[in-house]
Amino acid sequence: MQQQQPTPAPAPALGSAELRRLFALDPDYVATNHGSFGAAPRAVMDARQQKMYDIEANPDYFMKITYDAKLDEALLPVAKLLGLETVADVVFTVNATTGVNAVLRSLKQILKASGRPSPSSKQKILCFSSVYGNVLNGINYTTTNDGFGMINVDIPMPISEADLLDRVNTVIESERAQGSDIVLAIYDMISSVPGVIVPVERLTALFKSRGVLTCIDAAHAIGQVPIDLNVIQADFFVSNLHKWLYVPRGCAVFYVAPRFQGVIHHPVISESKPMNWRREFHWVGTTDVSAYLCTKAALNFRAWIGGEAAIMDYTHRLAVRGGQIVADILGTRVLKGVGPGEETDGDAFYAAMVNVLVPHTETVKQGGDVFMGALQAKMLKEDKVGVAPYKFGGVYWIRLSAQ
Repeated sequence: MQQQQPTPAPAPALGSAELRRLFALDPDYVATNHGSFGAAPRAVMDARQQKMYDIEANPDYFMKITYDAKLDEALLPVAKLLGLETVADVVFTVNATTGVNAVLRSLKQILKASGRPSPSSKQKILCFSSVYGNVLNGINYTTTNDGFGMINVDIPMPISEADLLDRVNTVIESERAQGSDIVLAIYDMISSVPGVIVPVERLTALFKSRGVLTCIDAAHAIGQVPIDLNVIQADFFVSNLHKWLYVPRGCAVFYVAPRFQGVIHHPVISESKPMNWRREFHWVGTTDVSAYLCTKAALNFRAWIGGEAAIMDYTHRLAVRGGQIVADILGTRVLKGVGPGEETDGDAFYAAMVNVLVPHTETVKQGGDVFMGALQAKMLKEDKVGVAPYKFGGVYWIRLSAQ
């Protein structure tokens, strides 16, 4: 007779002290900066430690015999979460920045595969003013060293989908009228600062209709919003699993459209097997891949506490409520606007990260970035509160993560 598996205990309620204790967070730490570095449950950390012991039991066997199969096994549930049936078009990498850099460093080969001419300043990479700073650094490096041009489109917040699309289309038309060609667009699915949802489906469709290659920096997306890559149809897509999906740092999933898999390369050249792009990303010298192997443990934990839809609904409602509480205390406001699709009261503008205006006092105005940095450090050291301050639109905001 087959032995029955024990029924797991009921999960603590979302938002309860019991659930909080299942994470390794300091009980006194006010963890409102989850979006920056994430947090893994104790059960997932334990699973990682066991994976490390399993590897150490026979490193040769793991590295030489089971390595590729184990990574693919761990990658499959993530692929399915993205709407894919197999792992053929996705790989693990350490973070979203690495995935975007892979696209930038391979751009010459990518354009050649697309039948484009050699790079010139007339061939431009497009990004938005809300682009993540490290990604902007990668774009600047590529334009400086590989001969491409760049255009940074100013996007005020809040902005409606219609206005955003019109602004982008106007830029494309203007560049073409001047003899320039936008060859690649890099844009967020959920921007870092301000932490708002970007209408990637309609943006991607617009770019594709104009012959622009698309790279979505979805660092914050998986675990915050539903994703279906079959619907989005981007050329490149990368999302961190360690921010919102409870996987240990650092772990991300990187999607590459089939037509570019023969020309994409990891920024660090290590493994060299012709046309095996997946192996090239999975074997970057000898590295610790134990975080990659924890995806099932993380997804099982999320399913146990309610599942993806319940977590996303809870964290969004918490962001709406918590953001308004903080704004009321400060006497300011939450960054709201028009959400995806129909016009709303603005709460659909963000998922689990909410942006609250900092009072525009003389101290803030005079102190600027130095003052805000010192305030952030003071809050961490003395109050054990994590926040992400930033400047946007000439004023300061704090981004608060609901988790």
